[in-house]
Amino acid sequence: MKGRLVAGGLSLATLMAGCSGGGDSDGSTVIQADLSGTISIESGTRVDSDTADDFRVGDALANNTLATAQALPSSAIVGGYLSATSGTYAGTNEFQFNYVADGNDYFRINLGAGSRVALQVFESDALPAPDVRLEIAGSNGATLYDSDVETAGTPPFLTVIEQSEADAGPHVVHVSTTGGGPFRYVLTVAPEGAASVMNTAYSEPEFVPDEAIVIYTAPSVAGPSLSGAGHGATQAGSFYAGDSARGLAVAGALAAAEVRHLGGNTWRVRRNPGPGQLAVPGPERARQQAETLAWIAELKQHSGVASAEPNYLYRAQAVIPDDDPLYLRQWNYPLINLPVAWQAAPDGGSGVGIAVLDTGLFSSTPDTYGNWHPDANSNVVLPSTRILDYVTGDLDLDNQPGRDLNPADPGNQQLQSSSFHGTHVAGIAAATDNTIGGIGVAPRATLVPVRVLGRDGIGSSDDLIAAITWAGAQSDVDVINLSLGGLAPTTALSAAIDGAYANGKLLVAAAGNQATDELTYPAAFARVVGVGAVDAGKVRASYSNIGGSVDLVAPGGDASRDANLDGNADVIISNWGSDDGGVFVPGYAGLQGTSMAAPHVAGVYGLMKAEMPGLTPDQFFALLRNGDLTEPVGSTTEYGAGLIDALKAVSAALDGNIPTVLAPSPTALQFSDLVLSQSLAFNTYPSSEKTTIRSVTVDAEWLSIGPELTVNSEPPPQVSVTVDPAGLDPEVVYSTDILISYDSPDNSVDRTLRIPVTLRLGQADDSPDAGRHYVLLVSTDASRDTIQQQVVTAVDGQYRFAFETVAPGDYFLVAGTDMDNNGLICENGEACAEYPVNGLPQIITVGADPISGVTLGTSFRRPTISALGVPRYGFEGYRVLPAEADKIPLRSTPTP
Repeated sequence: MKGRLVAGGLSLATLMAGCSGGGDSDGSTVIQADLSGTISIESGTRVDSDTADDFRVGDALANNTLATAQALPSSAIVGGYLSATSGTYAGTNEFQFNYVADGNDYFRINLGAGSRVALQVFESDALPAPDVRLEIAGSNGATLYDSDVETAGTPPFLTVIEQSEADAGPHVVHVSTTGGGPFRYVLTVAPEGAASVMNTAYSEPEFVPDEAIVIYTAPSVAGPSLSGAGHGATQAGSFYAGDSARGLAVAGALAAAEVRHLGGNTWRVRRNPGPGQLAVPGPERARQQAETLAWIAELKQHSGVASAEPNYLYRAQAVIPDDDPLYLRQWNYPLINLPVAWQAAPDGGSGVGIAVLDTGLFSSTPDTYGNWHPDANSNVVLPSTRILDYVTGDLDLDNQPGRDLNPADPGNQQLQSSSFHGTHVAGIAAATDNTIGGIGVAPRATLVPVRVLGRDGIGSSDDLIAAITWAGAQSDVDVINLSLGGLAPTTALSAAIDGAYANGKLLVAAAGNQATDELTYPAAFARVVGVGAVDAGKVRASYSNIGGSVDLVAPGGDASRDANLDGNADVIISNWGSDDGGVFVPGYAGLQGTSMAAPHVAGVYGLMKAEMPGLTPDQFFALLRNGDLTEPVGSTTEYGAGLIDALKAVSAALDGNIPTVLAPSPTALQFSDLVLSQSLAFNTYPSSEKTTIRSVTVDAEWLSIGPELTVNSEPPPQVSVTVDPAGLDPEVVYSTDILISYDSPDNSVDRTLRIPVTLRLGQADDSPDAGRHYVLLVSTDASRDTIQQQVVTAVDGQYRFAFETVAPGDYFLVAGTDMDNNGLICENGEACAEYPVNGLPQIITVGADPISGVTLGTSFRRPTISALGVPRYGFEGYRVLPAEADKIPLRSTPTP
């Protein structure tokens, strides 16, 4: 019998459980069951007390007013439901899966300084999009956040409570809707320094069908050297299996129709011949995605394949342009002390090469190299035999298909004027110091435009990897700007970045414009400087990501604000262009985005490098971690090390004394009753230097640090940190610091590393509750039909289930909420548990012997792509079995 689960070696189970039909389990009956177990609940989980499912069964407890606000713990993840109207979902046949009007949810919660509050919204049906609002008020009633003011009412909403706003007493969080259809939401409240809290939906990044990025480590067949750009690309941009013996060997080993060498052991592989095409819309897209992922899974089984991943697509990280006059709008330079920095560094970045990997550069004659935007022309690298256009396949719109020598932006070949994103980014980094237009941060640096983004500002992983590998090997490139991003942390891209970093290239990337704390790549890679955005008031832009993707911030603008009260929206002015009617005319425009923030940092590095030619990326990170490059402007969660300060950065370079800094990862530790031990990693900057631990201070008796960290020794790569909750009050939040003093070669300053630690145990009188759960046994065929169903409620912080009689066979075991009462569980925004791990369900085989002790975990969060291995596309949840009550109209309707 294949894969039969017998938990704990038991052959017979007795368990507190409910009936095997559609009723709720209250744990009152002891039965013998064919399949039984428990579902744990993530600490801090709560559910809105009046979901549509609650109204269906008559259990709704209104939280629609301030007086009936629902209490939450200080660290919580809450699943909820709202709708401005009531009605019936489409396509429910004889069953009425209804939604009800519920326009307001109020919550009371104590928010500390640095608490992160996030709201994500998931629409329930093909109905009008909902109007959603998030408001937060202090205990005195003062409004601390209003999404209608901060973000023009477009979810997700994300804010961080400042010290002045964390007043004593409970804060009020109000989620409301006044129009549109029903929706689910997840409200998350997390302490300062917490890891990503916004991964409540399965990420579905785009990729190119029938293509994979493969790291192939099997011995290569000797063959002719790879020519052109050093990536096996001919001038026409195509590299097929027959172009070299090495490529032929790889193609043959992987049964591929076409391969392209991206550098090192990395290859772009196609299973069908011909140019790469983007996924088509509709049902065909799902088929292409499924077939490609199945093929990639087969590639992973080949001997010699270290990794195989989809060829993900990346996008430019900018928002909409603005056409206001340039000369009145350069607020971003004084904001980072750039005018004074130019006096201290009059060379202006001379001799430093800034590679801008983007959409290319504006040219009035895009079919030929040259005639660049007049505010960049004199700084652009002279033509050579090097490949500077890496865009291939369906994304390539120029008149030179495939890879070529010309990085000119060909536009989008549409009636409206194109987005010259790369031109704007390049202008911020290094626009020429002349008598027209504007000026760049490093106005005398050399611009190396590299085209990696094609149609609609989209690029593919293989093109990006090849371009980074190339730029990382160029002696005239010192910094690589990546104002682009996606969600997939691919192994091959990481390897290309590590290679460029090892060759002395600083990589700077946009942190992303999704207003989330989910890690965004390439910004989140350890050897990339991730840059968030601020407005003219040094406040985080409403769209800017936070958390692990942000090392520091720079001016990125925010068109919804006028923080400096100059009468104009806070956008960043730089070079632009027009191609109306196919005529290319240079111009200027204002944009907002972390795409605009990143080149400020790349340009500042150019200024520093011109004054200190020996400056390395390692040394830059050392200065950054030491606070020598930035102005502190707020929480490290939102702003990283702070706002880039060009004067401080240039002064640090002119001084030439690079500190040796020990940095922890993560920078803060949070423990709970479910997380009692964590690993703490250490990195020394510059990495060539050494540090020596002189003392380790841990004052809290409940906290201990592993013996690997010893005095008078170098810090280990990582150390274990553990808490002992014995005897601690579960209603108290405990906090302390780990203090580590260390010496470095310069020994000029006493250095102490401070690592904040927080412990939040479950509250004794308020156990976690993720809402009514439907526990399903689901068929393993393509239909995914529900065979049996249990309905259970939380008792003492967990769910217990027992299927009394189960026919022998294979099943998937899943559970989750149906808060919007649409007949589906485990949709994005709902609690979900899948055996054995959420996102990676496996077959459970029921045979002659009972199976007991099965354990699952439910949560409103979703695993990241790195945990899943590949994205989970098109997942729509599992169907519940309707109860008889669903055949009649709902019995009650709440007050909105």
